[in-house]
Amino acid sequence: MQWVAVSLALMAALCLALGTQTQSAAVTAHTQEALKPSNLGSLVRNPKWVAGLVLLGLGTALNVGALTLATVTVVQPIGVIALVITTLLHAKHKHLDINARTWGAISLCTAGGAVFVVAAVAGTDPSYLADPRAEIILVSILIALVLFFGVAELFLRHRRISMFYVLAAGILYGFVAVLVRLTMTHTLAHGLGQIHWFTVIMIVLASVVGGWMVQCAYSCGPPDLVIAGLTVVDPIVGVILGLSVLGEAGPGFTPGIGAIMCLAGGVAIVGVVLLSRHHPEVIERREQAKRLEHELSSKSSPNATEHRKTLNSTREH
Repeated sequence: MQWVAVSLALMAALCLALGTQTQSAAVTAHTQEALKPSNLGSLVRNPKWVAGLVLLGLGTALNVGALTLATVTVVQPIGVIALVITTLLHAKHKHLDINARTWGAISLCTAGGAVFVVAAVAGTDPSYLADPRAEIILVSILIALVLFFGVAELFLRHRRISMFYVLAAGILYGFVAVLVRLTMTHTLAHGLGQIHWFTVIMIVLASVVGGWMVQCAYSCGPPDLVIAGLTVVDPIVGVILGLSVLGEAGPGFTPGIGAIMCLAGGVAIVGVVLLSRHHPEVIERREQAKRLEHELSSKSSPNATEHRKTLNSTREH
């Protein structure tokens, strides 16, 4: 059943890539400044944004199906496939030439994710039912994280730090994936009448807050960089929680398997860092920021105020 789950997760990754590119294009066309909750009304009326939302919803449903059949440790890392698809779609949309360093970074992310999946399949036990106390621990931590990230976003909104949004969304989605896995296995074992509704409420709330973080990340960074961060942070969080809190490690989980997973995860993280430095759109924005700074340094510039506004909206890290 784990390989059926892998197939569902691959289809979910495709939907995630298509939905991400579609929504990102809608958000960046809507505003060049910091995204605010007041912008949501116009986004909801945008057919392209809604189409992206539908694709993301389908991807989420497929991912839930995958989590029902396999462990978080197996399912979550597969999302890295969405990175390759999103990069190709975004390059075509922006007419970008993908440089060799970007392809190298993508290869590291993909290879690291693939090795991680194979090792996870060999080392986890999908039939294991977690201790009920694990759910209480996870929900308690998630409440604190939702509050922390929600308050932090209010203070950091105008600084437009894309990696903050990506990290926040990845951590929240990692918790959501684990809690979805717990809820689905609990429901299958005990029936709908035994669902812990507060857990479901926190899943929805964390998904909403994480979704908002992703929208903000779209407004200040390329979508493939956003996906790169999410497909690394999300599974790392999910794996850590799955192995430590849920106890998903099976009899086949040996120190060697653990070392391979750590190494593969490290390779994927290095790929994300390289992508954040060498992506052609990131380089373009960096050069644009330098040009604007040079123009601002000239006292004779008649459009200094306008350039300063543009510079502030260009900075993203």
